[in-house]
Amino acid sequence: MFARSARVALCVALTVALPLAAQGRPLGVQGVRPLTFGTVLPGVPQAVLRTDPVSGGQFDLTGEKLTQVELRFVLPALMTGPAGAVMPLDFGGSDAGYSDTQTIGNQVGFDPQQPFLVRLGRTGRGSVFLGGTANPSGNQRPGAYTA
Repeated sequence: MFARSARVALCVALTVALPLAAQGRPLGVQGVRPLTFGTVLPGVPQAVLRTDPVSGGQFDLTGEKLTQVELRFVLPALMTGPAGAVMPLDFGGSDAGYSDTQTIGNQVGFDPQQPFLVRLGRTGRGSVFLGGTANPSGNQRPGAYTA
């Protein structure tokens, strides 16, 4: 038994601290890639690193250059699947990362369960990356799971 394409799409809430000169200018958040766990076997935790270029989640930020942004995630505790089945999720102390150059290999890791202050790059851009762990039970029902 296994669950195919267990996928979680996460909601990100951002609180923005803008410099006085930039008040009223919008901050853009664009989902690039959802956090995806792929095939998950019953009883075998499936971890995805924030540095995974295929399965790790990514959000791009745009705004006024060098703007300070407070990142706050709203993370699901579980995914739901067929016939009401659930699969717990865990997010650890360095499962999120930020890069003001938008490169996956140049991140500062942080705990997605805690607010984190970042500064947009000189181009007014930045990227947030996310990993996590799916924890299927030993008798996990097969099927697609989402959150």
